[in-house]
Amino acid sequence: MPSGSTWEWISPYSRYRFSGESGVDIKPELQIKQSQKLIMTPQLQQAIKMLQLSNLDLNQRIEEELVENPALEKEERQEYSLDEVNEEVIQQKIDKVQDEKVKEDFDEESIIADSAFPFTGSGEDKKREFIEGTVSRDETMKEYLLRQEQLLEIEEPDFDLAELLISYIDENGYLSVDLEEISGEFNIPVERLERVLRTIQSLDPPGVGARNIQECLIIQLKIKGDYPIAERIIRDFLNELRLKRYNEIAKKCRITKSKLDENLSIISHLEPYPGRQYYSGDIRYIIPDVIVEERDGVFEVISNSFSIPKLRVNRYFEDLMRTRSVEKRVKDFVSEKVQRAKTFMHSIDQRESTLVRVTRAIVDRQLDFFQRGPMYMKPMTLHDIAQDVDLHESTISRITSSKYVQTSFGVYSLKYFFSNPIPTERSGGISSTSIKEIIREIIDNEGDKRHLSDQKIVDLLQKRGIKIARRTVAKYRKELHILPSNLRRSQ
Repeated sequence: MPSGSTWEWISPYSRYRFSGESGVDIKPELQIKQSQKLIMTPQLQQAIKMLQLSNLDLNQRIEEELVENPALEKEERQEYSLDEVNEEVIQQKIDKVQDEKVKEDFDEESIIADSAFPFTGSGEDKKREFIEGTVSRDETMKEYLLRQEQLLEIEEPDFDLAELLISYIDENGYLSVDLEEISGEFNIPVERLERVLRTIQSLDPPGVGARNIQECLIIQLKIKGDYPIAERIIRDFLNELRLKRYNEIAKKCRITKSKLDENLSIISHLEPYPGRQYYSGDIRYIIPDVIVEERDGVFEVISNSFSIPKLRVNRYFEDLMRTRSVEKRVKDFVSEKVQRAKTFMHSIDQRESTLVRVTRAIVDRQLDFFQRGPMYMKPMTLHDIAQDVDLHESTISRITSSKYVQTSFGVYSLKYFFSNPIPTERSGGISSTSIKEIIREIIDNEGDKRHLSDQKIVDLLQKRGIKIARRTVAKYRKELHILPSNLRRSQ
């Protein structure tokens, strides 16, 4: 070390100074340092998880907690007195909880991976039986497509691109975004996107990755073999086929009725929705988590907590905590369960109060919607509501997730009320929800003889000061489940 230089090392508890001029000079100095840290306690983690639950999920979570925590009970549950229950009952509850804890800590995967585990018989057979006996989650269509892609010999950049395109495939199996839009957003040539998309379209299920129903059916047809007449019917006469104008199709294709029937039989065995087999069979019932009602000209926000059971701490456990004759081991167990029950009930109350506060803020900002309907929706972001209720945006996102509100216009997801502003000639912009409702109104009023194309709708929106692209109108129309103009004309 050069003469005259000094350096020091500071520990959290003392300081040691080493000097090149005077040798080693150790001077311990006590220091107190104050700092703030956010610690994710189990109570905080539980409160965060509780915010995300809908009423149905919360009911299920309550039932699970009632099974796990003997100190928690519904209000209608029968009470016990100290005379009716002795310490033997408490010991049984302790043993039950400990048994459940052993089951929770039992790591089955680590046992499979542990080569020292004494399997009897063939090791591979035992592993296979164990794996086949476990409960597995159904594979989604996107996971199935990615697994097939991994088996193909394609370059890594193209695989990453295939993964990107697969992420845009909807539940029906169709590509939900135009390639031009993806090209513009990620600066990727359309030709390269087309090439990778053709690879995806060669995967199972047949027809996946198509951009429209014609392309979907033609892909499946080519996999079956060479059927030029059926392909022409799909490409040029799909609307006539939907309207069952068979004589017109036979005349234009210059084929006999029997030949037409033969090709129609081939087409009837094609699948218009390749993703159908991956639809979830679970039925999700919607129960509004919050209700907005107008009373005397004022909108009131009411928590729909009637379906949620009222909870309380078991009276026997509370009495037992105040009994001095109970041994310490039992009292510690009882104390821990009572505290857990109180924390759980507090998390439920906190969820309810936060839900009401956030919904109240949404009503204040979207007052025109609650008074006049969806067409008068205003642009609103999570940041806006977070500022109004003085909470973090992540909290707003959690409390509005999987929650529904009942209004005079129907039941809506709380996420429905959030949308970024789309620039217009008016100040402040307009929400995408309002634009969808305007498009719906335009189409509903188009009349029987005049069916407006997407471009004509664009022109009408521009007259109202709303400038959006034709493909955006087509996207919104599809989200509204409205057919294109040529199919509406034939209805």
